[in-house]
Amino acid sequence: MLPTAMKVVTVLIVFCALLTAGFTFYPEWIRLSEMKRDLVKEKTHLIELQKLTMEKKREVHLLQTDREYLEIIARDKLDMMKPGETIFRLSSTSGHTRP
Repeated sequence: MLPTAMKVVTVLIVFCALLTAGFTFYPEWIRLSEMKRDLVKEKTHLIELQKLTMEKKREVHLLQTDREYLEIIARDKLDMMKPGETIFRLSSTSGHTRP
């Protein structure tokens, strides 16, 4: 009878050890999963910011080196025009929005 009781006690000890390990590491495993998900989001955001940075650097370069581009921007943003030129601005006056 003693060997059977020892087996039961051994199984209970192993079960309790596994249960304790599970309760100890489960919150950390959940936290690790959340951190991995956040890392993916942050990497995606970083890629978007890098693309935006490249676009802005290109625009700055064009503004510094390309007179035609500078003229286009000035005419569009500052409503500048050449002598004798007429600018027509088309705007939507209806309150309808597209579906």
